[in-house]
Amino acid sequence: MTHLILTIRRLSLFLTIAIALFSLGCATTTPDGDVNDPIESANRSIYNFNEGFDKAILKPVAKGYQKLPGPVQTGTHNFFSNLNDVVVVFNDVLQLKVEQFSSDALRLSVNTVFGVFGLIDMGTPMGLPKHEESFADTLGYWGVASGPYIVLPILGPSSLRDAPSLVVDFFMHPLSLVSPTSATVALASTQAVDARADLLKTTDFRDQLALDPYIFTRESYYQWRQNRVYDGEPPKVIIEDFEE
Repeated sequence: MTHLILTIRRLSLFLTIAIALFSLGCATTTPDGDVNDPIESANRSIYNFNEGFDKAILKPVAKGYQKLPGPVQTGTHNFFSNLNDVVVVFNDVLQLKVEQFSSDALRLSVNTVFGVFGLIDMGTPMGLPKHEESFADTLGYWGVASGPYIVLPILGPSSLRDAPSLVVDFFMHPLSLVSPTSATVALASTQAVDARADLLKTTDFRDQLALDPYIFTRESYYQWRQNRVYDGEPPKVIIEDFEE
């Protein structure tokens, strides 16, 4: 079984890198500054499906989750944030961010040991801030272009580079080691609800102000990813692309 898991992980990594390298020749934006969205019709169909699923299931559950006692929500959020720090540390290494790796590794250790498996955030008060890194950020860090925009069922906005990167992140995440599968699904679902609860105000704002929520979501996603890749300081040319 262990050999099979290792084989699947290697195949997933190979597939991700192969697809990502292919996207090197795909520009994030077109010459006139528009986001590269060649399958917009299909993407909109999936987007509409996701919106229906969100309104029928995910959003109501997230609103119910917000009614739980504050300490329960905070502890749940901290727990999953701590698990995610494993992925962050892994990608710190791939990006050769030595100083950030040291901080994130220490944060992970402190929160796991002294924060009761991450339920309590002990790291932030100690000057060990939370960072966000993923394999998609790592590929972007090394110059791999986003490629065409893609909307994934349930998971939402992505790109040719980012979508397969999710596979690598999953196998680096502690949840991939949880057994049985039903437990993994339960934990992942709880994490999704926690994440959705954090976005309730943002999506309400989008729905109220955006003339086309699909375009708003698409361009916001690319800006968010560029900020992640460049640690909040994207090249000026990229910012200009979105201002045109």
